[in-house]
Amino acid sequence: MAGRLRLPTRPRDEARMTLIEHLEELRSRLLKVGIAFVAVAIVAAFFIPQIFNLLLAPSGLERLNNLGPAQGLLTDMKLVLYVAFVLTVPVLIYQMWMFVAPAVGEVGRLNTYVLVSLASSLFLIGIAFGYLVVLPTGLNFLLNYAQDRYTDIITADTYLPFVTRFLLAFGVVFELPAATLVGARLGLITAPTLTRYWRHALVVGAVLAAALTPGQDPFSMILMALPLYLMYGASILIARFVNPVIPHDEAMEASPLSDRLPEEEEDGDEDEDERDL
Repeated sequence: MAGRLRLPTRPRDEARMTLIEHLEELRSRLLKVGIAFVAVAIVAAFFIPQIFNLLLAPSGLERLNNLGPAQGLLTDMKLVLYVAFVLTVPVLIYQMWMFVAPAVGEVGRLNTYVLVSLASSLFLIGIAFGYLVVLPTGLNFLLNYAQDRYTDIITADTYLPFVTRFLLAFGVVFELPAATLVGARLGLITAPTLTRYWRHALVVGAVLAAALTPGQDPFSMILMALPLYLMYGASILIARFVNPVIPHDEAMEASPLSDRLPEEEEDGDEDEDERDL
C-alpha cells in the first residue's frame, strides 16, 4: 500500500525543460491571453457609447470634433482595444507569473494568488484614482487655461488618447508596490536600500512622470509625479514588513556562531595554560 503512494508532482520541472518546451509554454500562455483579449473586445464593442461618455465625463464636454470622415470609426475601434487591454491585464499578470513562478521556487507558488490579486487590484485602483481624483482637476485646468487668448477645438484624436494614456500611466505607477513585494520576497529589495536612494528616486520619478504623461504641460507631470512618490513611500513600508533587516548586533547575538565563540576562547585559554605547564 505504501509503495503505491506517490508524492505530488510539481507543475513543471525547470531543470528538465528544454528551450523549445519553454517557448511552447510561453506560446500557450500568450494564446490564452489573446483569447481573453478578443472575448473582452467583442463584449466591449456593444458598450461603445457608454465607454465614450464615461471618458468624456471628467471634462464636462458633451461632444468631440472629428477632422475626417473615418475618424469616428477609428476612434471607436481604439476605444474597444483600450478597454480590452485594461480588462485583460489581470489575465496577463496571472499567465506571466505562472510562467516564471517555478523559477523562483516555493515563494512563487505559495504567493501566486496573493500577488496576482494585489497586482490586478492596484492596476485598477490606479486607473480609478486617476479618473476620479486627478483627471478632473487636470482637465479643468487645461481646458480653462487662458480662454481670453485661445479657443480650444477639442478633437477625438487628441482628447481620447490623452485621457486613455493618462489613466493607463496611473495604473502602471500603482504597480510599484506589487513589484516591491516580489523583490522583497526574493530578498532583492530591502527598506534601507530604498530609503538610501530616495534622492535618486525623486529624479527618476520626475523622468518617469515626463515620459508617462501624454501631455507636454508641467501641470500634468506634477499630477503624475505625486502619486509616484506616494507609491515609492508605500513600497518602503512593504519592504520593511516583508523583508525586515535585522541590525548587525542583534544578528550576531542570534547567530549560532556567537554562542560558540566564548567556548572557543575558553578552549584557547586552556591550551595556553597547558603549554605553560
